[in-house]
Amino acid sequence: MDDVTIRPATRRATKVAPSGSFTGTVLQDSLATPSAPSRTSATLVTFTPGARTNWHTHKTRQVLVATQGTGMVQVRGKPPQLLRAGDVAEVPAGLVHWHGAIAGHLFAHISFVETDGPDNTHWMEPVAEDEYQGVATAAG
Repeated sequence: MDDVTIRPATRRATKVAPSGSFTGTVLQDSLATPSAPSRTSATLVTFTPGARTNWHTHKTRQVLVATQGTGMVQVRGKPPQLLRAGDVAEVPAGLVHWHGAIAGHLFAHISFVETDGPDNTHWMEPVAEDEYQGVATAAG
């Protein structure tokens, strides 16, 4: 193709993220899907207050660009780090982590991932409620 492709927002369907990989209400809006030779996907992810991903890893690097609200990202065994609009978090391949909204705040980010086939993300257990409350208090 020798032209720019425009995908109007009105033609993209927002979907509810699968409850098996997230806690709380999380919405996903696919912005870009891989089209060879590119392997990059981009998804706008909106977390309602207290919503978050399960622990997970990616085979490739993930870049999170915070666009709205206040959230956090945490690597297993390390303290959480706050994310606010404009912040960028780079998560190296294979790192066990989770991310989402802090309690009482809406949070949105764009997730960029170079996909390595359909099994690029390895989903694990949910972040325990008592563990989340502890880090949400420490982070907030």
